[in-house]
Amino acid sequence: MKHFYERAQELQPELERARRQIHRFGGVGFDVRESAELIKAELRAMGLEPREICECGIVAKIGAGAPVFLLRADFDALPMEEQTGLPYAAQNGTCHACGHDFHAAMLLGAARLLKERESELGGTVKLMFQPAEETTVGAATMVDAGVLENPHVDAAFAIHIAAGLEHTRSGQVRYSRGAMYSAAEGFAVTVHGRGSHGALPHEAVDPISILARIVLNTQHILAYERPADEMLVISFGTLSAGTVGNVVPDSATARGSIRVFSPQVRELALRRFREIAEKTAETFDARAEVRYTPRKYPIDPVINNAALAEELLPYIADAAGAENVLLSDRPEAFGSEDFCCLSTRVPSVIVMLDAGSVSEGYTYPQHNPRVTFDERALPLGAAVHACAAFGWLERRKK
Repeated sequence: MKHFYERAQELQPELERARRQIHRFGGVGFDVRESAELIKAELRAMGLEPREICECGIVAKIGAGAPVFLLRADFDALPMEEQTGLPYAAQNGTCHACGHDFHAAMLLGAARLLKERESELGGTVKLMFQPAEETTVGAATMVDAGVLENPHVDAAFAIHIAAGLEHTRSGQVRYSRGAMYSAAEGFAVTVHGRGSHGALPHEAVDPISILARIVLNTQHILAYERPADEMLVISFGTLSAGTVGNVVPDSATARGSIRVFSPQVRELALRRFREIAEKTAETFDARAEVRYTPRKYPIDPVINNAALAEELLPYIADAAGAENVLLSDRPEAFGSEDFCCLSTRVPSVIVMLDAGSVSEGYTYPQHNPRVTFDERALPLGAAVHACAAFGWLERRKK
């Protein structure tokens, strides 16, 4: 199937054009109408019939009959001012700093490759273009709208690009036989104490010092309470209290996230985090209030199906070269991904495609407003998508 990559390289100018347009449009959540209309127009130009099954959630089919292999790409941006200086930078206060513009363009390229070989497909390829990944509700909304049915999906595949990390190497594909992304729980912990003038600390119950103890005490969970072979991260991103330097405030709040890969450690972490916060505050005559971010849809770990991961290895290698594919037993990222809404329902695999090495000058990672990615990854990503789908269906031809 090396021909897919060779053909994809011929499409480089088209892939760059589509990617740059989507990049310029930006948009967050479901507010990605311009990109959605572009994607539908591109698919129609290939002879496909795209449908919106929810706001800006697009589905199209190539081939016919069972089995059905789904290829997914998200295409929303982040709510931050872009600082890349690119001539096609978004100007609307949003930024494709996670590479979703690449994801959409690569899947458009794969659609072209597979449409050209449609008569050879051993079933159906379903294309899923998803909004609102960054807000963690897009995939679940499309699942609720029936993306895994009509026709029923038997397996799913996705690509996420990466750059700006010490281990990223352009053209490399990395993935796991198991966990790929963590479950994520956002939290806020507020300590309610008693304020006073800064000159009279003995009249106060200082919420700042108590909150500092809570931050340190929760590290006990990481050091002593989780199984040694289970990964867990508890990170604090904000600390806020008071308005002036000579007054002890009444309350102090910290916000952060808890990330895990197993349901058992998730339950342990959530329970013990609350207990430690409440008991620590109680020890110093204060009260701690722990709130977890309410979600309509939980963010579960993304677990690659081991059998599917092994099966797809030679197909991915056909596109990327065997020397550039790393299949391991360890997670590739501690971030979270709403692809879990698919991977918990059908056998699924998501891979990381490196699109920019530090040695080549790609020094900023995802979610940084200065991040850039290597556009040479576009045809490779398109070919990896196409090879995975074509090979999986080919093996199941009757």
